[in-house]
Amino acid sequence: MNINQLTKVAGAVAIVLGLSACGGGSGGGSASGTAGTASVGTITGFGSVFVNGVEFQTSSANTNITIDGVPATENDLAVGMVAHLNGSSNGKTGVAVSINVRDELEGAVQSNSITTPGGTGTMVIMGHTVTVDTNTTFESKVATIPSIDMIAPGNIVEVNGYSDGNGNTIATRIEVKAVDLTSYKQDFGKDIETKGVISNLDINATTFTLGNLTVNYGSASLGNLILADGLYVEVKSNTPPDTTTTPPSLTASSISIEDDGKKGQQGSEGEDMEIQGIIASVSGNNIQLQDGTNVITDTATEFEDNSNTTLAVGIMVKIEGQFNMAGDLVAKQISLEDTDIADASKHFEPKGFVMDVTTTGVNTGTVTLQDGSIIQVTNTTIMKDSRSGGEHKFNLKKMETDLKVNSESIYVDIHAFKDSATNKLIALKLERDTP
Repeated sequence: MNINQLTKVAGAVAIVLGLSACGGGSGGGSASGTAGTASVGTITGFGSVFVNGVEFQTSSANTNITIDGVPATENDLAVGMVAHLNGSSNGKTGVAVSINVRDELEGAVQSNSITTPGGTGTMVIMGHTVTVDTNTTFESKVATIPSIDMIAPGNIVEVNGYSDGNGNTIATRIEVKAVDLTSYKQDFGKDIETKGVISNLDINATTFTLGNLTVNYGSASLGNLILADGLYVEVKSNTPPDTTTTPPSLTASSISIEDDGKKGQQGSEGEDMEIQGIIASVSGNNIQLQDGTNVITDTATEFEDNSNTTLAVGIMVKIEGQFNMAGDLVAKQISLEDTDIADASKHFEPKGFVMDVTTTGVNTGTVTLQDGSIIQVTNTTIMKDSRSGGEHKFNLKKMETDLKVNSESIYVDIHAFKDSATNKLIALKLERDTP
């Protein structure tokens, strides 16, 4: 999938990549619901942890949470991070026994096309063309960079999201870590990093291509790693990319294998998984998602609300299946998501003071704005408190308490779409903010 195709679907990225769409075509049946289920998707809220529209209890996962392989706690998790959970789920609630979060890259910005706070566009970071849409969440540890449009070349940022391994990444979360590499090393004491699939390996020149970068690995620590074209790796460097060359070049300090060297989700034979994504290619019974996950259909695959003839590049799907011995995901059920989500003409940006909140769950219910707009909030709505010092575990129930019990004035900025079937506004993202 090229960057033009990614941009076309970027307006729905938080839904199509790892989230369950409300009012969509996923239907009633579920292939999940048993112990040993894996779920991969974006963290959209807290109450426990919401991923793929499921509220996962984390009491059993507190000692089994990692971020980039480092032990962490639930308080270290953030909305917009892409999580791989293991546990059990019935499709609505579940229990996570482990949560692992890994970013796509952490390094130097080369350019930024975004010109307004909360705006959309692209950034080039460590050789990746990073697509930012209205559902991308933003954080900053640098007081002088309070909004995404103020990110400048040389700033160090961390990107969570979905990469095709060839230099195109859709961001679900961007966090500014430091104003420059010197400050980053002082604060974090580690090298910057990027990931991708090796191509154009030249052992004589000790170079290879990674996305839109030429990587010089002559002085890099490789350990026992044997480089090869097609290998998925993480490259670390103690210097930013050299943008005076075409393409830009990066001097690697170390290179390590990532995810067993294969892009995309893999699992043990018999392991269940639920995943949503954009189709990058279709060839016979093989489907590849934009993140590299290989999906196989067979005669037992259920195509709910669609037929296999409608599957094409750029279509967003929800897939529930089981891994085979080769590590491919054999689809038990494939569902198309609500096409209204991908229709930009049906997207709305209501904002204003909240007059009423009703809840039917921690993150389900309605929000009524001062102008009378009523917006449906679901377990897949991205919930974020963007005020300075805002609530980390922000959710609809907390907002209802603040409004009705604590008599607080609440201002929200919402990204929603109108469901054609119900004519209701469904919130994709709800941010509490300072007016």
